[in-house]
Parts: sequence; C-alpha cells; structure tokens
Amino acid sequence: MKSTRDVVTMRLLLVFVPLFIFSQSVEAHFRVVPRSRRSLVDENREAAYTLDSGHDYIAPPLEFDFYKKTCPQLPRIVQKVVAAEFAFDPTSAGPQLRLFFHDCFVQGCDASVLINSTNVNQAINFSIGNFFVIDDIKEQLEKECPGVVSCADVLALVAVYSVKQAGGPLYDIELGRRDSLTSYAPSSETFLPAFSLKVSGLLEDFKLVGLDLVDLVVLSGAHTIGQGHCNSIINRIYPHVDTQYPKYYSEQLVANCTDNGAIKLPNYDNNTQFFNDPITPLQFDNQYFKNLKNNLGLFTSDESLFNDRRTIKLVERYANNQDAFFKQFGVSLRKMGKIGVLTGTQGQIRKQCWVRNSNNADPALNPISLNFTDSTTN
Repeated sequence: MKSTRDVVTMRLLLVFVPLFIFSQSVEAHFRVVPRSRRSLVDENREAAYTLDSGHDYIAPPLEFDFYKKTCPQLPRIVQKVVAAEFAFDPTSAGPQLRLFFHDCFVQGCDASVLINSTNVNQAINFSIGNFFVIDDIKEQLEKECPGVVSCADVLALVAVYSVKQAGGPLYDIELGRRDSLTSYAPSSETFLPAFSLKVSGLLEDFKLVGLDLVDLVVLSGAHTIGQGHCNSIINRIYPHVDTQYPKYYSEQLVANCTDNGAIKLPNYDNNTQFFNDPITPLQFDNQYFKNLKNNLGLFTSDESLFNDRRTIKLVERYANNQDAFFKQFGVSLRKMGKIGVLTGTQGQIRKQCWVRNSNNADPALNPISLNFTDSTTN
C-alpha cells in the first residue's frame, strides 16, 4: 500500500514539475484511441489542487443553473442520448457513471479522462468505456450552443442521467467546470483506489481528495450497476479461493475466468465480464449492500466494507434503508464532482472532448519537443 508521504509527493510533482515532463500520454487510466496527441500542462492546475485542506480542495464556484441562459437545451440533449443508449444497451449506465468517478479521482473533474492516448492500454483502463456517448452529446451541443458546455460538465450530467435510467433518482448537480489541457499517465495508478484495497487503503485515497468514510461507503454503492473483469478478482481466486465467497459463487467466478477450466490459473480470460451485483445487476438500488451482508461483494474493496468495524454499520444502514442510500449518494456524488475542478478562465471549453483545442498561440502550450506527439486539430 502506498504511504501518505508517497502520494503527497506525487501530488507535488503534478503541480510543480516543469512542462516538458508532462509528455507521457495516458496509458493506464485515460482514453486509448489510435490518434496522436500532445500532453500539455494546464498552468492553472496548481490553483485547482490544495494539499492541506480537503474542504478548500472541493469548494469551487459551481452553480445548478450555470447554463440556463447560455445553453438551455443541455439537459434535454443529455437525457435523450443517455436514454437512447440505455434502451439499446441496459448495461451502459455502469460504465457511464464510472467515467465520472475515474475522471474526478485522478486529476480532478476536468475531463482529462477523455483525452486520447496513443500508448498501449494498461489494466486500470480496462473498465472504462462508452466514450462515444460523450462524443455524441458534445457534437449535438456544438450545433446548438457552440463553445459553451464543457466536456467535464457533460461527464457529470451523463453520470446523473445514467443513474436515473437505471432506476435511481435524478440528482441535481452543480455545473460550471472547464476542461483540462493535459492528462498524465502515472497519476492514475497513484490516485485511483485499487480493487484489492481494504478499508484503510481506500480511506487514505478518499481523504486525499477531501472525501470521508461515509463518502467511501455510499459511493461504493455505485457497484450496484456495472461489471467486473477477472484481473480485478484474481487476488481472491488465486492461489487460493477466498473463503469469504459462498462456494457456489466462487466456483462460478473461477469457471468464468478460466473458460470452464480450459485456462489454468494464474492465467485467465480478462475479456470475461460479470455483474458487480449478481441479484439486480441492471437496477440502481441498495442491493449491493444486501449482497455485502451475504458475502457477495465481488472485489476485496467491496468485501472489506462489511468486515471492518468502521464501515459495517453504514453498510447495514443502507442495506435496510434504500431511501437513506439514495439521499446520501446524491450528497456524496455532488461532493466528488467538486474535486479539483477548473473554473473561470482556467483550462478551456473543448470543441471535441478527445482533444484539446488547437487555437492557442502561446508557445508554452504548444512546445516543440520530441517528447510530445501532436494531438491538436487544425
């Protein structure tokens, strides 16, 4: 488990390392599409990060009605696209919610998760997708109100409308985020909570971005929708099967990952997917917490919530009271949506979410370096 000192050191590097260091495209966390890109440092990023106070770190000037006058069509467009995708693929809500989580935790809620990468995709990026939904929405928005709505805010709205499509409440969420000019590969491995962590490690990661124990438990409830892959549970099925799993469940997971024994562990088929919630997999509800009480938590990070004295009472509360879960999930989602955001004149409003705008003549933002690959548009 990484130490607090190591993580804080990494944050300091993200803020103070010179521009040319940030030349690596996002290989472990961010979008991987065969297009070239130039990874650039947003000079305003320092203002977005506050190392000594979680409260300051997540207190940006966002508003619920930010686009009421400048783009009143925004909610209708997002809702229409998300509903159409859900009708075509009822599993879409999970990855669309996960996009927002991944974006916020690594570099702040700034749409850095959407920037293209030319490098080989690494494991931690395996669980995110549905970028085309964001692209479709952004394309329509650029026709209706060009240059107004940020990709970061599109991610936030897609998350809340995805929850609604899966049967949960429609949450209000503040808007006014702007888009980053860069994404940085190593930060994903440092800041994204790993599936193999237990409560202490998870809480350390959450506290670093201003979130607390309640946020940890209730946001984990997003696993009531979505799917997992074998690489995320290999520590629970090899070299020994975790006895916390019910026997029938562990046998099913091992069979899925080994193609019914055709593949021998520790090798596995990572194309295999299974629902995080095997009971009501497509429904946003409190079944996840009921599953934890029955030892059906898929990942170590799930299972540990019911086996730690600090979190067990919260698990029991949300398992017994869906309304309490729904209410707190909205509070914590909004809180997460304020992590490290860019506002005002920071960053930019991207015209296309997968690439930064190219009309900046500042040589500091368009360096000539062999360490960079161009991803700008003409």
